[in-house]
Amino acid sequence: MSVGTEIEDPAALNRAGAGAREIEGQTRTAGAHPADETRSAARDFGSGNWDGGLGGALTGLAETWSAQVSALAADCDNLANQCGASGVLYQRTEAANTQTMHSLASDFG
Repeated sequence: MSVGTEIEDPAALNRAGAGAREIEGQTRTAGAHPADETRSAARDFGSGNWDGGLGGALTGLAETWSAQVSALAADCDNLANQCGASGVLYQRTEAANTQTMHSLASDFG
């Protein structure tokens, strides 16, 4: 016997998707500030101002940070898309099933 998932509130999927989309935007905004500050510091410690490798290390750190922020934001975006699509498909399927049952009821009723 297969076990399915019953969704009691399909609109909750849409709300979850909207929440994930909001978190995506917040992540991009919050993640940009440290990267910008680090890039600025990297310029201050560049080869013209500093003989060490700190400027290059800070640039690498800023690039890694930006890549991680982008990946996290993309995951939030994917989650938002999946929640939204699942909610719509569930609602369409339920509407089609309801219509089929009403049609059958009228045929036999």
